[in-house]
Amino acid sequence: MNFIKKYNLVSLGIISGLTLVIISATNRLILTRRFFAESGQTLALPPGNGLQLLTGQQQWVDILAILYFLFKIGLVSLILYTALYIADRPIAYSLILYIVTLCEAVFLVAAVVKMLWFYFFFPQGTLLDWHRFYAFSVLSLFHDVPPDWYYPLQTLNLFEISYWFFLAYGISKLAGMNYGYAFKIVALSYLPALLVWMVVVCFCAIMYFPSQG
Repeated sequence: MNFIKKYNLVSLGIISGLTLVIISATNRLILTRRFFAESGQTLALPPGNGLQLLTGQQQWVDILAILYFLFKIGLVSLILYTALYIADRPIAYSLILYIVTLCEAVFLVAAVVKMLWFYFFFPQGTLLDWHRFYAFSVLSLFHDVPPDWYYPLQTLNLFEISYWFFLAYGISKLAGMNYGYAFKIVALSYLPALLVWMVVVCFCAIMYFPSQG
């Protein structure tokens, strides 16, 4: 058990560290003050200590990103743990957490693809383009949708679908079950939770930004 906890901490540290590296690289290469200015968005920073304020804001972004990451993997692990328990195929929560953490790496690939796309192929992109873009997502098939639909359509992407299969593969190996049955467990537990999450995000977007609906 201590062995598993050790590897959980290592995997969490690696994925969290890579997340911060990608965020930092994105801010340095893409989301610069020039990028915001060319997008019609100004960063109103006080003269003299603007750099300190910008650095402080970035630290909060980093902290929130890590907190969201920890919340997500903890919740997804709990959902899968509960589903396996109900299916009478219980697995230790720490093992599920380890698999879920490793599977999260697929979203780091998506973040790198987005950063490289804007840096090399779309340097003239605006802030709106940045918010809309998610590689290989359903949103790329639609151009005239309200902003509160961006998130659900972005969520339906090749990386997210790959995530489902990776989760199923990890569970099948841990539980020693058929891959198809493991995927069924993922489909009947994680996917409904994901749908509820998308509905909540859309509802909040409509409530707080009704003019964007």
